[in-house]
Amino acid sequence: MAEQRKQRYVTKAINEELNIEIQVLLWELLDSIEVKRKDKMDYLQVFEIVNQGDNIKIINRQEQPTMTEELMIMKQGSMNIEDTIVWIIDDLEYRTMLFPKDY
Repeated sequence: MAEQRKQRYVTKAINEELNIEIQVLLWELLDSIEVKRKDKMDYLQVFEIVNQGDNIKIINRQEQPTMTEELMIMKQGSMNIEDTIVWIIDDLEYRTMLFPKDY
């Protein structure tokens, strides 16, 4: 039987301050990371988003076990992206996307 995907939530700050395309991209990255890391995935995934002109650099980190990955994507249309850090916390029943200041 296929595993059912956990409910996903975003904080009010994420909803108001983070571009929806970036939110969707981070959820897709999380799905990809989960497939690659399987049982080596930490409950806390940290995504550092860095604006680099026409590109956006996304650095994913976790602590246990220590892993880091980088991804470079081209901005789509008029994406206005500021450098920021986003957490996704896996609480067994659901996942929440938030800024560290929301914790």
